[in-house]
Amino acid sequence: MATIIYLKDNGESQVLTEITNIAQMGIDGDSNSQELAKYIRQGLDQLSTVGVPANKQLLMYSHETNGDPRTFHILKELKGCSCPLNEFRINRSEPGAFRAIFFEYEYEGEQFLVFTKAVLKQGDRNPPELQTAIKQSEILYQDFHQNPDSHLRKDE
Repeated sequence: MATIIYLKDNGESQVLTEITNIAQMGIDGDSNSQELAKYIRQGLDQLSTVGVPANKQLLMYSHETNGDPRTFHILKELKGCSCPLNEFRINRSEPGAFRAIFFEYEYEGEQFLVFTKAVLKQGDRNPPELQTAIKQSEILYQDFHQNPDSHLRKDE
């Protein structure tokens, strides 16, 4: 079991804002956004239930609205970063592929998954917005580790 924390930057959790925006598009009638929001919720539920496996690989099984099975690789370790970052992933062609950057933190025997930034990728496999989110997440990682107790107390 792991606890998910949505790190706030300048008083706002950008990850929660991105998820809320996708959910709102679904509420407004976009069926693809409804499906994406459903998969994000299922994936985050699974991630919080099982935590991050040692091999950094995690599959999620679900179904499309028509009943067709779907398999998602919802976890990817990011390589080439200045700190250990992971990516939560839900691939979907419409409205786009959801990516959320996070890192692990162990505290008093509990695994925390600290989500920093999120992007809805559309078209480009490696968009500049994703690279910016990774760079910002590296900075947030450093800030978090300077005083982790303050972040853990706020979000408990």
